[in-house]
Amino acid sequence: MSIALTASVPDAALDAAFAGAVGAPPAAARGARAFDHLTDLKAEYGFAPLSVEGTLPEGLEGTLFRVGPARATLFGVRVPHPFEADGGVLAVRMAGGRAEGAHRLVRSRGLVEELAAGRRLYGSTLPWPARLLRALRGGDEGKNVANTSPFVAGGRLFALMEAGRPTELDPATLDTLGESDLGGVLGPTFSAHPHRVAARRTSYNFGVRYGRRSLLDLYAIDDDGRARALGAVPLSAPVMLHDFCATRRHLVFFVSPAVIRTWRALLRWGSFDSWVRFEPQRGTEVIVVDIDDVSRVRRFGVDAFFQWHFANAYDDGEDLVVDLVRYPELDTLGAIGKDPDRPELASVQGGVLVRHRVRAGREQLVVEDLGGVAGEFPRCDPRVEGDRHGVIFLASGGRGDELHGNGIARVDIDTGAITRAHLTRHELPSEPVFVPRAPGAPEGEGHVLALVTDVQAGKSAVHVWDAARLGEGPLAREHLPHASPQTFHGVFLPAHGG
Repeated sequence: MSIALTASVPDAALDAAFAGAVGAPPAAARGARAFDHLTDLKAEYGFAPLSVEGTLPEGLEGTLFRVGPARATLFGVRVPHPFEADGGVLAVRMAGGRAEGAHRLVRSRGLVEELAAGRRLYGSTLPWPARLLRALRGGDEGKNVANTSPFVAGGRLFALMEAGRPTELDPATLDTLGESDLGGVLGPTFSAHPHRVAARRTSYNFGVRYGRRSLLDLYAIDDDGRARALGAVPLSAPVMLHDFCATRRHLVFFVSPAVIRTWRALLRWGSFDSWVRFEPQRGTEVIVVDIDDVSRVRRFGVDAFFQWHFANAYDDGEDLVVDLVRYPELDTLGAIGKDPDRPELASVQGGVLVRHRVRAGREQLVVEDLGGVAGEFPRCDPRVEGDRHGVIFLASGGRGDELHGNGIARVDIDTGAITRAHLTRHELPSEPVFVPRAPGAPEGEGHVLALVTDVQAGKSAVHVWDAARLGEGPLAREHLPHASPQTFHGVFLPAHGG
């Protein structure tokens, strides 16, 4: 099957922004030491053939889309946190045993304005008086950097971020089409973590609306792309809420006490991570919402903990089973993009895959062990999302010679078996994306795709493993022309549906 190629589009303004500026301010030099592993995309490229090492599995045909911070440095100035970096979309198309890839920056309205001005206009790298003046004039709505995850619905591709609306992209070229409110449905924000309930053929999401009273706006988007607002649920505080989960019957939120320091955010004081404070005395609030009637809400408090990402959830009688990577607090926020072996990060506690059983009627949250796997970015087979799952994949990692090591892990929940694809310490794995071998294949039978960047060699490749034989090494590596920044999330779009 032939795939049309598109050449990269020359952009003199972007070339100048990548090259930097003569006499960059001291903040740029300070910022350059903020990250260890967040690579700036050196150059955009359109779809072109990739070198494939090994053999791509027969039948693995479709496109892997990945989104993450792609450019932290522009005009010689580097942002202090990955969440502020301009987003980029990596796409790898696979067909007939061949692959081709493209990597493009998301040209947000803010980035286009900056390219026209030849300097940064947004973010925490601006002098604070300039940020304050913009805030007082009401002219700083922030920059929608679209740097966290891809979302596909109704044949449309979007790049998402934590605190903005979806940015639509052309899936054939990765050209930026602009922000979307999905037909007038969305409020000011749309979380970067929609969750699909396969049985309903619908994805669910939320947005946090900050104000005198903070609210959770709830949304449903069916597989044909039709969006609707479900209603709103009040929050007890203005929090940073990163993710949630969905079952056939419920939307489930674990609202950790990661409280937005409103005055800092309004005045744009400091970098993003300084706007959030973990207040454990508040505890974590469990909120369970009836998916068909969002006015029916159960909520109760438990001891404080934090989570970045959920694997899946399902209804089990009157209980809800929720699997996620759990942290005791929020100290990982400032560690994102940094080498965990840094001495100042020695006290930062990583996350562990844990099962939570929600007994809303008794106001209980029971924690159950899943083998103690340390890691992040847990995913399940997309065909069982919202229903009972038996397999979870996640990127595992640890310091030095820790037991679990660096790589991709598969957790078989019913048997307790844990299998791993091992990587070296200087190879950084992304979130694993599972692709079923065939629509009717048993759960967990198929392939795992992950972007891996070798920080010593300065190279990146998409690795493809047999999901049942991770320990035997990748079946194929699709080598990218440039080292890739470590994307946060990905989705695989099959060539022929399914």
